Amino acid sequence: MDEHFNRDFIDGYLKKIQEHEKEQNPNFQHRFLLGNVLSFFIAGSNTVAVTIHWHMLNFANNPDTLQARVQREIDEVVGRERQPTWEDRNKMPYTMACIWEMYRWKTVSPLGVPRGAGEDTTFDEYFIPKGTTVIPNVWAVHNDPALWKEPSKFDPTRFFKEDGSLIQPKPEHLIPFSIGKRMCPGEILASVEIFLYITCILQKYRILPEVGKIHDLDSIDIPLVELNHYKLTFTPR
Repeated sequence: MDEHFNRDFIDGYLKKIQEHEKEQNPNFQHRFLLGNVLSFFIAGSNTVAVTIHWHMLNFANNPDTLQARVQREIDEVVGRERQPTWEDRNKMPYTMACIWEMYRWKTVSPLGVPRGAGEDTTFDEYFIPKGTTVIPNVWAVHNDPALWKEPSKFDPTRFFKEDGSLIQPKPEHLIPFSIGKRMCPGEILASVEIFLYITCILQKYRILPEVGKIHDLDSIDIPLVELNHYKLTFTPR
């Protein structure tokens, strides 16, 4: 391990362990490092895959509206001769609005990641004793009618200004990656992966449900395991 260069997160964390090893109750420990690395693997793979799966089903259910509009945007900005890039997102407000809306509509991590209070603390008028497990109810925020008009409805245009441009930055009550200093560090990577996957697929294919089957995606209690049972057809454009 090079003391002047961090190859990755693990190098940086190991150095912090060395810096704090003489403390009586160090916050940097090997068991915490293991927990963080496991969180990266679990949160960084399944959540993105499930979100993309929801997008594919939703596009298949709305081929002449939602899907067609994203494809028009792809054709206008990217064309058919090159692959989409992350930079293209700046000219593709509807596609980005679809991604944001899916984060809200089908919250993959409805209760976020539990956190533990390392010491007694006070948040606003709430006293939180040391050792308390804190669970953020992300789903409740994403489905609060006081924050979102018709929250059960998938509506990307809720993120548009009156002039048709995308709200920037995204609303503070859109929190699929949680909030605060301990929010998910993979937000940008996940958004890049989802954007590129969606645009690359829709650039080349028209997606439809299996013949004779239309999926009901409005239910809030569709088990994630059922996503693997749906069959779609991908027809070259």
